[in-house]
Amino acid sequence: MLLITGEDPVLTEQVCDGLSQRSIAHSRVDAVHATAERGNLFQAALDARATGIVVIEPVAWRGAPPPSPPPSAGLLAAALSATRAPGVTSLLLVTSRRDDDEGIRRLRRDGAPYIVLRPAPLFHVLPRGAERSLRDRRVLIPPEVAEAFKEAIPFGALLLAIERALAGETPQGTIVEVAASPEHSVIEVLSRAGARPELAGGLRSRIGRWFGQAIARADGADLRLDGVEAPATSEAPRRAVAEALTAAGS
Repeated sequence: MLLITGEDPVLTEQVCDGLSQRSIAHSRVDAVHATAERGNLFQAALDARATGIVVIEPVAWRGAPPPSPPPSAGLLAAALSATRAPGVTSLLLVTSRRDDDEGIRRLRRDGAPYIVLRPAPLFHVLPRGAERSLRDRRVLIPPEVAEAFKEAIPFGALLLAIERALAGETPQGTIVEVAASPEHSVIEVLSRAGARPELAGGLRSRIGRWFGQAIARADGADLRLDGVEAPATSEAPRRAVAEALTAAGS
């Protein structure tokens, strides 16, 4: 059983959803409760018979300013304390902290069995679930859109890094850069979803739009696929099934 807490409630919820869909047993502890009194997170780890602690700190999103305010010292201190609960064997920290940050130095001094994941700026593909509607479908990508996302990674890349760390594939005591790379490019992300992405300049994109072809564009921090409908199946039933499977395996 994992205990998950985080100062970014939206990102923490998205990570929890992803773990539920992968049938990874976990329990979420609100960051306010975790830091309200000394020992709260330690007690939660005892009560849940947790084997690992996951802390999700604010990280950057594509095209957005750096996280503000910076992560607090209190939640990390509570997590380090919780690693001393019987049965806890790992601490996974998702963060934007640099190597010279006092929190990272404290983590190294403490001796806790830690792994740090430091992701490049994140983005989602919108509409949510669109990847399941892209099989063998052409998607036009203006060059400026491909360029805008080349230093970012899809949220799924972070989730995969978390899953690998939890599975023991990442050595403890390491800081892992979940970096942008060609395999995380817009073209590769859509290709793996079964689409047929195609770089297309302004005129080609406009013509494609007239004929109803799917076209990628930047939408805030995210990649939106105009002309692609979200799946009709709602997220709630799928999440309920995933959570039921998680409960059955815990």
